[in-house]
Order: sequence, then structure tokens, then C-alpha cells
Amino acid sequence: GYKDFYHEQLDKSQWGLVKAKVASYKGFVFATMDHEAPDLDEYLGPVGRMSIDLLAAQGPLKMVAGVQKNQIGCNWKLAVDNLFDYYHVGISHASAFMSNFRSRDPNVPAPQPQLSFGKHRVVLGDYGHAIGGPRLEREQIATLEPAENPNRDESWRRRPEAEAMLGEVGIQSVGHPNIFPNLWITEANQISLRLPRGPNGTEIWWFTLIPEGLDQAQHDEAIRGANHQFGPSGFLEQDDGENWDQSTRQTMGVVARRYPLNFSMNLGMGELVVPADGGPPYVDTQINEHAQLWTYRAWADWMDAESWAALKAERTLVPADRL
Repeated sequence: GYKDFYHEQLDKSQWGLVKAKVASYKGFVFATMDHEAPDLDEYLGPVGRMSIDLLAAQGPLKMVAGVQKNQIGCNWKLAVDNLFDYYHVGISHASAFMSNFRSRDPNVPAPQPQLSFGKHRVVLGDYGHAIGGPRLEREQIATLEPAENPNRDESWRRRPEAEAMLGEVGIQSVGHPNIFPNLWITEANQISLRLPRGPNGTEIWWFTLIPEGLDQAQHDEAIRGANHQFGPSGFLEQDDGENWDQSTRQTMGVVARRYPLNFSMNLGMGELVVPADGGPPYVDTQINEHAQLWTYRAWADWMDAESWAALKAERTLVPADRL
């Protein structure tokens, strides 16, 4: 329509598409409309890159066609907060585990729900990135065997090339990474975006990756397992989503607004370890809220900063000794 509708009077040099700043890492493409934002390598830093390396170290993966989308009546930060939290698993997901949703074999006994008070590892990154959750000891990694569900298989951690990519810190981390602010990478090869739809609503997008070279039965099992874990038909997502919805409603209550929230779990107890191989500092601990508090601290910095330059200059840095 340039000739017929605009009579050749539209200055296309001034009305083109907005040019994004685009970069990629390990096959993931990132874009921002703000050209003042730091370059991707600087933004991700060691912890953001390690979050993606936890996928890349498994070998070639491919994305399953289609994106699952649903909305939950919660503030998006509750959904992000939840991904680090292993205190709720044995409580909130007790019925899901008792239903044995991960197995279709009636002869396989259902796992009994239990509180995850085991060993954990927390890694905090610049700009708000974090990895938090269980860790595997060297002795445990040495005994890992391939799992029936490819998306539950951790045996790749035994490969030398995986350790070369992840280092001492990442190879033992089984926790959930969050690339700040809202990109969750699960241990089951799924990726989730938590997109704000106002203060009381979140639209959640789910992407599933599976290893290349699976036969048809393995392919189908990987997708079935993903669909029944998270997303709108996921057993765990339904448990979590109900909690997030009710928690969001509760914070707006007349009585609830009179009382403060307690954020003191493990506060001041996290001693950072600097690895010999030059990897990012980490904290080995048990159940904690270090990653959650770091997320909220970073969010406050982002909200206070008037520009990228201000955020770079004034943001809170990762603690050097204790959390």
C-alpha cells in the first residue's frame, strides 16, 4: 500500500520496526528493546550462564512444539519465590506423590511424601540471578543410573564433559535456577516464564525440552511426564497455583495488613565458600530462604533505579562472606 494508500509519502526510514538488542547463549536467544542494557554476557554472569549450562551439559536437547499457557490469580513474585522453596514439597505435594502420578505402572509403589531437610546448595548471581535447592554429594553422583523418564535422568552428571562445563559448584547443584526476574529452569528440562498480568494475576508459559535421539516410547513418556508435572494439567502446578492464589488474596485482607511478615529463616547463617576452580561463591546449607531474599533484594534495587546506569552503579552486590 505504499503507493496506493500512502501516496509514496511515508518516510520508511523514520517508521521502521523498533530494533532490539539481541544476543544468544547456548542456543537461547535473548532480546531487549533497551539498548542501554548491559550485554548479555555481562548480564547473565557466571550464575546466569550456569543456569543454562545445567541444560546444555546434558547433551543435545530439542524443544517440544507448542507452548502451554495458563493464568493463575497470584502475584508473579510468589511464583518465583516458590521455585527455590523445598520446604513445601512434602506438605503441599503430598497427595500428588501419593497418587503416583509419575508412574503408570500400578505395581510400582507410590513414593511417600517427606520433608526435604537434606543438603542444599545456594548460588547467588549479580543482577538477581540465583540457584537454590538440593545438592548431590560426589558419592551420590558416582551411583547415578539412567532413569526411565528421560526428563528425570541425572546420570549425565557422571560425564567428564558435564563437569568441565559446570565446574565443582554446578555439577552438584540439583536446585532450581531463576534467571532474574522471571525465567525458571526446572530440573525436569522444562522452562517457565512468569509474566505479570497486574498485581493479582500471572500468566505462565511452559516450554518442554527433550533429549535428541529418543525412540517413540521414550519421546511420549518424556512429554507425558512433563505435562503431568507442571503446566495447567500438572499435578504439582495445581497444588502450587492454589497456594499462590490464596496467598495473594490473604495479603490483601484487613487483618493481614496489620501484621508484618517474618523473613528470618537462616538469616545471617549462610557462609559463602569460594571454590578453588574459580566458580561462583556458594552456600552449602539445609532448608533456607537465601535465594528468595536475594530475589526480593534485587527487585527492590531494580525498582529504585532510574536507569541501567544507576542500577549498575548502585545495586546490591553479592555478599562476600555471609548471607
